[in-house]
Amino acid sequence: MNHTQSQAPAEEPMVGARHAAQQLNLPSYYFTKPRCRVSKRIPHYRVGQMVRFRMSELRAWAVTQGGAHE
Repeated sequence: MNHTQSQAPAEEPMVGARHAAQQLNLPSYYFTKPRCRVSKRIPHYRVGQMVRFRMSELRAWAVTQGGAHE
């Protein structure tokens, strides 16, 4: 029998607030301040005490906010 093994999809690495702010050209407090993240509905993940972001989700979020900030 010839089985093709499906590869697990490559997971997108998570980035920190500083990297996210630089990539989207936004102030870092958007990503570091909890109230700001919630009020602006910024997609994020809590990993222990750290907050991490996926750039693909942030880019999609930026588009819904009136344009990509790249």
